[in-house]
Amino acid sequence: MKLIAITGNAGSGKTTVSNILREKGYFVIDADKVVHKLLETEEVKKFIIENFGEAYLDRRKLSDYLFKNPDEMDKYEKFIREKVIIAINKEITGIDEDLIFIDAALVFEYGLEYLFDKIICVIADEENLIERLKTKGYSEDTARMIHLRQLPQKEKAKRSDIVIENNGTIEELKEKVLKLIPNFI
Repeated sequence: MKLIAITGNAGSGKTTVSNILREKGYFVIDADKVVHKLLETEEVKKFIIENFGEAYLDRRKLSDYLFKNPDEMDKYEKFIREKVIIAINKEITGIDEDLIFIDAALVFEYGLEYLFDKIICVIADEENLIERLKTKGYSEDTARMIHLRQLPQKEKAKRSDIVIENNGTIEELKEKVLKLIPNFI
């Protein structure tokens, strides 16, 4: 079994790449969805209430708060990181697939590159990243704070095996992804 990471900064198009791979029948684990499931567990809820307050059980409020308070974000990430790794490993265990893709923005930030056989990095121009986050409901200030918390794209691209530039249409991105698939088999 090969594990392939799909990484990139917020708004780069990781999820779109993941969806293209799913459409082609590949198994993709979305690390964000793993985190969302963890946020529903009593252990994580208790941690959030004790450290940030009950109002922050709302994911959007928690996200906004953490990006505006870097020390609190560090505390939260330190707590959640190991739980995410364990949850993803549980999901992988028992899967009978030759190839598993994991959509995870923070591969390098969490020092997880050792887990993967290959790493794909999706990049886009800064303006595109910000605009895509704004269409998801983030303010421009919050979008910029999110990017400040992430490793610069150039660094991620340099440390990745494959880089996909995503400044065009979804069809152009799909074409690029489909050309890359033979590299994984």
